[in-house]
Amino acid sequence: MWSDNETDLDLLGFDFLVDELVVALTQPQLLPLTVGVLGGWGSGKSSLLKIVAAELSQMDGPESGRYVVVSFSPWQYEGYEDIKTALMESVLTRLGDLVEEETPEAAEVGRLHQMVDRLRRPARRLGHAALSAAPTGVALAASLADPALGDMVSTLTQQALAGVAPASSEGTDEAFPPAGEAEQLYVDVGTFRQRFSELLASLPQVSAVIVMIDDLDRCLPPTVVGTFEAIRLFLNVEKSAFVIAAHAEVVQAAIDMRYPGLGRPGTTGLGAEYLEKMLQVKVNIPALSAPEAETYMHLLLAQSHLDEASFTQVKDAVAQRRRQSALAVALNAGLAAQTLGQQMPERLRSDMSWAAQTAPVLGSGLRGNPRQIKRFMNTLTLRLASAERRGTTLSPKVLAKLMVLEEQHLSDFQKLFDWQVQGPGAVSRLAAAERHVQPSPPAPADDAAQPGGQPPGAAQSGDGRRNSSRRRAGTAPGTPAPDASGGELDEEVGAWADKPHIAAWLLLDPPLAEVDLGPYFTFARARLTLAASTARLPAQVQELLGKLQSDVRGQRRAAVGSVAGSVSGQDLPVLVEHLLQIVLRDPTGPAMDGALELAQAVPSVVLALCEVLRMIPLDTLRPKLTTIVRRLPAEDASVAALLDGWQNSQHPISRLVGDLRQSGIGG
Repeated sequence: MWSDNETDLDLLGFDFLVDELVVALTQPQLLPLTVGVLGGWGSGKSSLLKIVAAELSQMDGPESGRYVVVSFSPWQYEGYEDIKTALMESVLTRLGDLVEEETPEAAEVGRLHQMVDRLRRPARRLGHAALSAAPTGVALAASLADPALGDMVSTLTQQALAGVAPASSEGTDEAFPPAGEAEQLYVDVGTFRQRFSELLASLPQVSAVIVMIDDLDRCLPPTVVGTFEAIRLFLNVEKSAFVIAAHAEVVQAAIDMRYPGLGRPGTTGLGAEYLEKMLQVKVNIPALSAPEAETYMHLLLAQSHLDEASFTQVKDAVAQRRRQSALAVALNAGLAAQTLGQQMPERLRSDMSWAAQTAPVLGSGLRGNPRQIKRFMNTLTLRLASAERRGTTLSPKVLAKLMVLEEQHLSDFQKLFDWQVQGPGAVSRLAAAERHVQPSPPAPADDAAQPGGQPPGAAQSGDGRRNSSRRRAGTAPGTPAPDASGGELDEEVGAWADKPHIAAWLLLDPPLAEVDLGPYFTFARARLTLAASTARLPAQVQELLGKLQSDVRGQRRAAVGSVAGSVSGQDLPVLVEHLLQIVLRDPTGPAMDGALELAQAVPSVVLALCEVLRMIPLDTLRPKLTTIVRRLPAEDASVAALLDGWQNSQHPISRLVGDLRQSGIGG
């Protein structure tokens, strides 16, 4: 098992990013400096900061000084403290640990602590907006906005100094100080900044104070903006640097919400421009490529199976290979055996085998995200251990292949489970799907071949494109395709297997056609309990439920027609309840399409569907949002209430809902 926390052990090959950061932060001529370490959640930002902090702490700076690293998480202070003064206190406390007691420098640190306390008092009394209301705070927003917005920024300044909260404070308990107190804050801000700068200049043992700010993208908009304001207004002086690790889009959205209405005309808001001006250097963390993901998985396995000395040996060998070829696989079973020789554990060799088979699909499906890859491997390890405890033997290779489908395409995994519960043993439909995607063997030489090298019956479509390579020659379009054995393929199986991601998954080793998958599904029951309960439904309802979540549009339409025409009043609520539970579990799957089509035909379904849609985050619904707004009956009161709620929320997608309604989609 592997911890989900950040680490100072580099398993991701981030040494080139470490070098980039260390070089930038140790150039005196670049200070003061604000660096952005930008990447998605789980991309490795926190670990990168920890590695860089450890390296800087061991380095000597110019003139025998040292780099003083301050780690700060604004998320930990949210709701308890004014974030600006919390950041200032953290930096001063770290400096206080460095200076000797009863020295002028120690006394100055104490006086700066007192100034921070004075700055904190109006923030406590008047709300977190107090410091932002000072002329300097408003000037910060002005300096980051487009010059064409001067009138708007001037209005914002007048509102602040007049004690009127701007639009971003409506509905909160924040209040702005009167003009006289704001002017005093302005004086205190300038005094603190000057004296803090002089303090750093008086410490020859300090080459630079480097503040590592993490978790900013977990914070609410006032905290995000407050952190930037603390940097720019108070602490951004000579011999200081700030490294901000964040998801750029999340931070931009927070700034847009904090300063609504500002920004260049035609843009979504001020966020992108604000971030551009705040960050002098940007270090973007790339997603892991497929070879990098495979190397990372193998390193995690090696860490789990090897003692410290052997793992260090493997890790050093990986680092050497990465220097030779950054984008090639730097560790697998063969390379590990070369490094370890006879010391290679057989269990490690076996685990690296399934990791190599699943890494290409897993790496692309999880978008090269290290945290998601680690969580996948933790889940797999837990399931294997649980099975062993129950006396059940599971193949790691089979389990890994099934989990790839479960994690990336839950509705397709559900389909496979539905086929499994129809009877014990191997899944016959899965066997047909595997045969269906196998590459066709080359056609034998035939003297009777038609001109141009085509065998008899090789049809061309009207636009000159060949029919699917998996469809046997001579099969008329619109008829069920035969599988590779020559038998007619079920339409539902064909539609499932013809999805590109399913075809790629089916071709992964090992084949599953002859495997009883029942024991493997046992450990995914938390996500499949509904499907298991369908076995107790009436046969007609169970059949309709399966068709309503089919990928084949014709099957869904036929099921909707059957429900509207023949399902009894007693069975309809049961059918709808089960269907909507599937929608809750997989909101972007085909069950959502079936539910929307059913709601169009059966008005009594609309209210229940709207209640379920309210429970699903808008971010999750985004891929289906246009379809949802278009298909829901806009004249229904519950639909109007749902769409009004989405449109009036402060979520970034709310604007899209309004645009869809205004354009006439959904009425």
